[in-house]
Amino acid sequence: MKRAVISRVVLYSIAAIVAFGIYERSQLPVETDEEYCERRGMVKIHEKFFKYDVYEHDEMKPIVDMLTKECNGDSYCEIDRAYQYVLKIPYKESTVNRNPSDVINQNGGDCDEKSFLLATLLLQNKYPCLLVTTKDHGFIAVHLPDDRSVKHPSTYLIIDGKKYYFADTTLLEGYIGQYNNVKKDDINGVFDMVVKKEIPLDQIEYHFLTN
Repeated sequence: MKRAVISRVVLYSIAAIVAFGIYERSQLPVETDEEYCERRGMVKIHEKFFKYDVYEHDEMKPIVDMLTKECNGDSYCEIDRAYQYVLKIPYKESTVNRNPSDVINQNGGDCDEKSFLLATLLLQNKYPCLLVTTKDHGFIAVHLPDDRSVKHPSTYLIIDGKKYYFADTTLLEGYIGQYNNVKKDDINGVFDMVVKKEIPLDQIEYHFLTN
């Protein structure tokens, strides 16, 4: 009998602690999406949350320097070298989020992971880029200071007068600007990787050039 009473008291105590914890949490102000993203290191794009794995320090600089050492400051060459480097990394589905270093070390990544790696390399040299998302895909679009070397046909977005050429890292063979079967109506989110902000779709122009 005594043991049963003690057990009952313990259970009531646990229940009281749980109830108090729930009450305490209910008194806290509701966390905004911005606060949630800040706390979890994520970004929100078109009602979806993405782990924001873009390195904003110099960890990738040795790789960027190696890739661009023969470009002699040519912006298209530097961007294309970074793109071709990531393009050659095999596409591999992921059950856990790989960061840019993991993608390199494991020689594989999915569309989001390879896109974040490319963004990391591009931002090392301050090349503006976007993350473009569809229902089930994500890829980078990059602004070229000089687009005279772009091959055709090419696909790009215009935002505030700047052209951002598609740079899809999941193609078997690709070039900057290559059409990847994503049409204007397929795009459900565009995220500016520099200012970390989603761009309203009505502010975006979609262009596909055949020559």
